[in-house]
Amino acid sequence: MKRADGAGLVKVDIHMVQTLKALFDTGQVSKAAAALKVSQPTVSQTLRRMREYFGDPLFVRAGNALRPTPRAIELQSSVDRISREVALMSQRPPTFDPLTAARDFVVSMTDIAELLGLSRAIAEFTSEAPHCTMRSVRVKADEVHSLLEDGRLDLALGTYSTMNQTLRQSKLGDYDLVCCTAAHWPHTLTADIYLGSKHVVVPRFGEAEDYAAGALKQLGMVRKVVLRLPNHVAALAAVAESGLMATVPRHVAAGLAKLFSFQVHDLPMDLGRVTSYMVWHERFHHDPSHQWLRAILARNYPLPGRGIEHIEDMRIA
Repeated sequence: MKRADGAGLVKVDIHMVQTLKALFDTGQVSKAAAALKVSQPTVSQTLRRMREYFGDPLFVRAGNALRPTPRAIELQSSVDRISREVALMSQRPPTFDPLTAARDFVVSMTDIAELLGLSRAIAEFTSEAPHCTMRSVRVKADEVHSLLEDGRLDLALGTYSTMNQTLRQSKLGDYDLVCCTAAHWPHTLTADIYLGSKHVVVPRFGEAEDYAAGALKQLGMVRKVVLRLPNHVAALAAVAESGLMATVPRHVAAGLAKLFSFQVHDLPMDLGRVTSYMVWHERFHHDPSHQWLRAILARNYPLPGRGIEHIEDMRIA
């Protein structure tokens, strides 16, 4: 069979894609045939058709295995993606009963969400789904898309603003920042004092700075950062004991005031408001278990007055 031109163009069909996928996965015609539940001659015939179509051997023998050629490797990402989509199309419509379901949900969230919202969310979660579990993990922003796409991560909560078009997001709410100082700090907070004082910051996971650093940079300002810590509990403990300053979300300061003694000041410059989002992949948008989990986390997110009825699903631009 030769590749045709124009109106008579021979097109790649789903059998070719499935055969390529099986050969990538197994590296042998016999094992590919077993995985596809067809005969070995059928796989060999399909491979021959593909070789003629692409004008490339695609797989060559190396010992007892077939190894992909550079042309085949170029096709692999498309083959994997199409195979995933076909597998989803072949599934029956999913159902989810929280009372009987037993699955592990994996959510990327900040220490803020864990500290101020997770306790409320998990109470509802365990009550409605007694056999399910949840894991909170930290994920770098540039890894979120791939983890959500392949299902290793169910949801991501944070200050995401730019993501891949295949992701969806819900706005959970906005918050402003405040400055926390030691309880007996004697000064009125001015811009000069703020910039000249020593600061502790909680950088975004996998990054060197926090949101305030970028906002200050846009104003041509830089703080004196002497300590970077991985969570806000440790940062405000340092404020209470060491005399350092910390710029944190207002609701975080209010929540941790129960644990530590410190003063809260309005910032002497406008750093704007920060928006929190919940992000997930388009593949799981209509999945009942995801819809259920998104509703629980949205209702319990630690921004006052936010709930699932207040947020709008949208594609990330």
